[in-house]
Amino acid sequence: MRVVLLIVDGLPARHVGASVTPCLAALGTEGAFAVGRSVMTSATYPNHATFATGTDPIGHRILANWLWTERGPKPAQQVGPAVPTIFDACRSAGRTSVAVVGDHHLVPVMGAARADEHWPPDGVLADDVVRDAHGYAADEEVLTRLLPLLERGDVDLVVAHLNEPDTFGHVHGPDSEAAHDGYRATDRRVGVIIDALRPAWEDTVVLVVSDHDQETAGPQDPIDLYAPAEAVGGRLACIPEGNGAVVWGHDPTSGAWLDEVAGIAGHAEAWPGARVVWAEPHRWFALPPGFDLGGPEPGQHGGSTTRAQVAVTAGGHPAAREIAASIGARSPEAADWAPTIAALLDLDLPDATGVSLCS
Repeated sequence: MRVVLLIVDGLPARHVGASVTPCLAALGTEGAFAVGRSVMTSATYPNHATFATGTDPIGHRILANWLWTERGPKPAQQVGPAVPTIFDACRSAGRTSVAVVGDHHLVPVMGAARADEHWPPDGVLADDVVRDAHGYAADEEVLTRLLPLLERGDVDLVVAHLNEPDTFGHVHGPDSEAAHDGYRATDRRVGVIIDALRPAWEDTVVLVVSDHDQETAGPQDPIDLYAPAEAVGGRLACIPEGNGAVVWGHDPTSGAWLDEVAGIAGHAEAWPGARVVWAEPHRWFALPPGFDLGGPEPGQHGGSTTRAQVAVTAGGHPAAREIAASIGARSPEAADWAPTIAALLDLDLPDATGVSLCS
């Protein structure tokens, strides 16, 4: 059996259909399409760490794209998951795995350096790699590296990541025609990937997921957490994540001060010293004082309103039909995909908290 996990970053599930993503829609008709749910924050790195480990952030400890550590704020790629990944499980079981990702930071975030082969090497993009508007590898660059691996018969697990839909949504707004044109371009590449898998289709299970949704930012001013946090009197560090945020540190009020901040829809403790906050629809959180990126991008995610995930399964192997029936019966969680892969390939993933979708 060959298992292929294809992650289409930031593709809104509401745009999966014949007019915008005909290849993906056809694949869903062939197998099954459902709307899954991300972990919080609904950001790229927490959800990719969950895809790789099968546990939520309380287990892998990547709560947002930026984390607070004993040495201050650090990007998630400098920390990595705190538990073994599906790539570790493949290596332990003698299974072959490969990973090709458009966002080079995902190599450390997902522990993909433990795969038998990964690209970009060591999570570093070469200078001649064509990049999207956010500086990540263009989808065509990913396709070029991925297709030769799909032709091989000795790979048990393929993990691939197309980043451009996320960039399209951020730069243009997820519901704009410009973003739709970008989604269409990525969908055509999804079709190329599926065509490359067809010669060994009877031995293949394909899982196509997105990591989060996006929504269009409204005209209101951003939500300022910094002045209210300072007034609390504790040593609190606020790190924004689009329409979500994380407040780090000991909070003597247990988050009660957040109830008084206009624009906040809710909050919850992730673990002692880390509280996730989410905004009202179309609101977003201000960057820290001194950071000026020229205003918010039209597309935002990170909060509770952008947790929807694309979930498509197909393939000629009988297990693909079992998974299709499962996601038709219940919405899959982000943490369910790694246990599903583990069940398909007979891997041991003891730290996983998700549930296998294999019936």
